[in-house]
Amino acid sequence: MVLRFNVGGKVVDRVDLIRKKKWPWRLDVLPFAVLYAIWMVTIVPSIDIVDALIVLGGLVSIHVLTLLFTAWSIDFKCFVQYSKVNDIYAADSCKVTPAKFSGSKEVVPLHIRQQ
Repeated sequence: MVLRFNVGGKVVDRVDLIRKKKWPWRLDVLPFAVLYAIWMVTIVPSIDIVDALIVLGGLVSIHVLTLLFTAWSIDFKCFVQYSKVNDIYAADSCKVTPAKFSGSKEVVPLHIRQQ
């Protein structure tokens, strides 16, 4: 169960607790590192260098599209770079979803004060 606060107010509709993934485990790093390694080990030795470069161009274009989608869509950015958490103390950020016609979704840092 993921901790989600349904605010239902005039400005904020919902707040989701999220935690940033470690850099190597993000979905815009790890799968592409594996794909580039597979390309280097299997594709390059087996086919002509021009064909291997065409395959590399396809991989790079998919990687660039992934990076662009993380810039364009907050939901996709949260899917790729963050993981949802159940505990407020495990979260380091929040995804704030505004009410209709009140703005756009944002990822904001979460600061917990000790009292």
